[in-house]
Amino acid sequence: MKKGPNISLIVESFQNLEKAYIDLKKNLSLPKEEFVSNKLVLDKVRIDFNLAFESSMRPCRHLSTLYGLKTTSKDCLLKLAEYIGMEDIKTLQRFTDFYFKYRDLKDSVSAEELYEFLKENLVVFKKYAQAVVEHIKKTTGNYLLIDFDMLNEKAKHVKESVKKIDFVLSQGIEEFKTKPMYYDRVKYFYQVAYDSLFDICKHLAPKFGVKKFGDDCLSKLVEIGVIRQDRYMDVFKMTQLKNKLISTWEVSPEELYASLSELKDKFEPVMKDISVSLKRLLEDKAKGAVG
Repeated sequence: MKKGPNISLIVESFQNLEKAYIDLKKNLSLPKEEFVSNKLVLDKVRIDFNLAFESSMRPCRHLSTLYGLKTTSKDCLLKLAEYIGMEDIKTLQRFTDFYFKYRDLKDSVSAEELYEFLKENLVVFKKYAQAVVEHIKKTTGNYLLIDFDMLNEKAKHVKESVKKIDFVLSQGIEEFKTKPMYYDRVKYFYQVAYDSLFDICKHLAPKFGVKKFGDDCLSKLVEIGVIRQDRYMDVFKMTQLKNKLISTWEVSPEELYASLSELKDKFEPVMKDISVSLKRLLEDKAKGAVG
């Protein structure tokens, strides 16, 4: 079976690129004189420039290997851009050349030159990311950039961890209280189950239109109807227990046993809700593409 692009790697890389790009644009909006004379700004720009370039290179290295392109750090972006049919590859090559010149301490680049070059050419980062993303969407048909391999892997972790929790709890409360090993293991299994579910949520929330979220990712999916509304308290308790277990908050064996007895069977219904909503989203997307 032919291996496809690592969607999670590409999405994560371009999210990092976007953050660096936004910060660079902000600092480049300063007057040239202020930019040149402010050492803190120059240091921040250096860090963001490095981050932006490396965030562009990660997908490039990955896709070059996938497509059988022989590349180096100095020509990877150019060769991938040619392969996917990106326009204005000359600017992309000039940008790469400038980056390596800037990074080479032997070949100094003045603050004025850095400001002028980035001010004029920074947008090439955005164009490159857009070209790669559009290529991935068209060649894979995965228009929402969903990493199905990752989702399946995380779902498997949830199911396996819940099964192990089930086994430990089946030994009974007295056995659970007298064996510290049971407490430690079941705590670990719960964290694996919750973190895996949270990773699923984190990956899919933006696809469902949730732009901002933190520890409340699952609750956000309840709010917009991806997870059924009547599961709100289940999700809240699941998150609350996770936070307790990773904090200094003391969770007694009795409390942990009782909480897990209540929550262990809530994972599968939550995942099923997400799966049903995802299927509906993909069907709607397919209809839209056809229309």
